Amino acid sequence: MVVNWYKVRERGAGRFRMEFLWWVYRVMGIRAVKFFVRIISWTIALGARPARVASAKYKKILNAYQKQKKLKQSHFSSFGHIGAFACSVVDKMSAICDKKTKIKFDINKDVDWHEFQNILSTGGGAFFICSHLGNIEALCAIPNAAGVRMHAFMNVGQNSIFRSFIERHANYTNTVIHPTEEIDVAMAGEMYDAVMRGELVMMAGDRLSPNSPDKIIKSKCLGAPCALPMGVFRFARVCDCPVFAIANMNTAGEKYRVFVKKLNTKDIKTMADEYAGFLENLILQYPKQWFNFFDFFEVPH
Repeated sequence: MVVNWYKVRERGAGRFRMEFLWWVYRVMGIRAVKFFVRIISWTIALGARPARVASAKYKKILNAYQKQKKLKQSHFSSFGHIGAFACSVVDKMSAICDKKTKIKFDINKDVDWHEFQNILSTGGGAFFICSHLGNIEALCAIPNAAGVRMHAFMNVGQNSIFRSFIERHANYTNTVIHPTEEIDVAMAGEMYDAVMRGELVMMAGDRLSPNSPDKIIKSKCLGAPCALPMGVFRFARVCDCPVFAIANMNTAGEKYRVFVKKLNTKDIKTMADEYAGFLENLILQYPKQWFNFFDFFEVPH
């Protein structure tokens, strides 16, 4: 077996950085660790050219759409964009791993949110389609506080460093993490049973599956073509329950607001388009919190 020592070394360095930040957080608090993170993020960004390129393309598409719609232009650098993501990791760490977290949540209490509340109050379950917009992982603190069991799916390969960190330090009580690699017919049956018991299922809908990169739904976001993973929307429909798009956006400091939108489940293309519209609306409100550092707008043929 050939060992890629570069990747081994990078994973080791990543784990060290997470543990160092955790130590700083525990000793000096969240503001101090964010100070260190902003410095570290610049060195990381220097060596992360693909992420900078993706950020620049996203900003170009965003600015063109804002100009078309006669909206105020967003101004931020790729370095600042990556730095914002690094600070969001600190908030994830705080919300997931520290029972004394300072992260505060409020709710955008619109019609869709009240419908979701009614579903829970009558013992029903729901399927959340989340994204890498905002800070969705920090929401794992909410099921713990509310006493609702949530099944969250995570790509283990893409999130191995953060996943290993939370396995060592997390205060999960009502959140179960499932690797996306384990999704099959049996898992679909388990999730169907879970929502019938009044539990929640959450899966990201803005990244293509590495196992099925050709199974896509073509849609549009910010006026540009994009591709969404067909399997996620099919999985949501198979669970035969209400489906909501969900995002958790930073509004100031350590304060967050949760947004939900009920999606049409009769047709997966309609569901995907409504989801893309939900993302677009929040991107325009919080443009620096789009944390997909790859070419989201490249559509496979």
